[in-house]
Amino acid sequence: MNDCIELRGEWPPSPDEEGRRQAYRQGLMALQAEMGRRGATPFHLEALTVGAPEGALDPQGRHYQRIFRHLFGGVQPQLRRGVAETLTLTATLAAVRPGEASPAPVWHGLTPAQVGRAYSPRATVPEAPEIFEAWRRRGDACLAGEGVVRDLAYGPGERQRLDLLLADAPGAPLHVFLHGGYWQAMDKDDHAHLFAPLRERGVNVALIEYTLAPQATLADQVEEVRQALTFLWRQAATYGYDRHRLQLSGHSAGGHLGAWLLATDWPAREAGMPAQPFGSALLVSGLYELEPLRHLPFGPLVGLTSVERARDGSPIHARPQPGARLCLAVGEQESEEFHWQSRALAEAWGGEVEVLSIAGTHHFSVMETFQEGELMARALRYLG
Repeated sequence: MNDCIELRGEWPPSPDEEGRRQAYRQGLMALQAEMGRRGATPFHLEALTVGAPEGALDPQGRHYQRIFRHLFGGVQPQLRRGVAETLTLTATLAAVRPGEASPAPVWHGLTPAQVGRAYSPRATVPEAPEIFEAWRRRGDACLAGEGVVRDLAYGPGERQRLDLLLADAPGAPLHVFLHGGYWQAMDKDDHAHLFAPLRERGVNVALIEYTLAPQATLADQVEEVRQALTFLWRQAATYGYDRHRLQLSGHSAGGHLGAWLLATDWPAREAGMPAQPFGSALLVSGLYELEPLRHLPFGPLVGLTSVERARDGSPIHARPQPGARLCLAVGEQESEEFHWQSRALAEAWGGEVEVLSIAGTHHFSVMETFQEGELMARALRYLG
């Protein structure tokens, strides 16, 4: 039998746009907490009606969708607007059914629930929502500064866009970043501030966005970031960076996409491109063998519906093009499974690969060492 939750949030008097976003975020966090108390996951959310004063809030708007995905990923409930004096959230949940008492192991001796915990960084980092909110604010502030070219279209899709943080140094190298979010959430804007210090040291930065699941499959996303890279290759003279000094980074799901860029036959896609356009790459907390993710609730949402699909989507079974110096970094406090992912890719790919555990960091704080720390140091060292 379906369950229903109705919550009323605080709606500040005459809030500005930022105040409305904060109220919506707080309301969704309260909803998420109440769902957890009832044993429900995001995948139990069938419908959500958002009530607010007339014209105050459109849950389908880009910024509100961004907040929703930060908390609920790629689930797609029926989303409705309502009119109310204050913020109200009315959620319809599918019935919560108890799982098996002792399910069999499915991966590395782990049951599906244990795999879920091992691959759920947000569950082990309770302050994750606050981190995302801080990244959003700082990223937006960074992109409002000088030397930024925003939303360059590399394809026709709404999210087929990239931003450039241009260094004040003609002919400087270009660092290309792919964001994470389990292929379902986050965007380029959330990460801009993490790379501003790299730009201050004379390195151009490109932040790539791509269509999220379930609107895009993993194969679609790989194809999109390949299109973005060929676009950047063609546009080097226009924006003044050296396309022969490219460096790649990616976080979590972005590490998965980055690995596929390293294994792409580039001359077959773009005449004149070298077999390996990247001189170096730093892939952080990446996902390279997707078989364990097939057993998680979001597996079908991103297209991991069979052993064959998981294998086809796993770059660990591909071969990289030679020539890129590669660092596979993981936060020291991350689960053994995340550490295994990087060790396994290094073993499968061989060559010049450094596996790095960054002390004192978890799945999200590890990225902040691009601002000042281990990843910043290696990025500059690899660029020479």
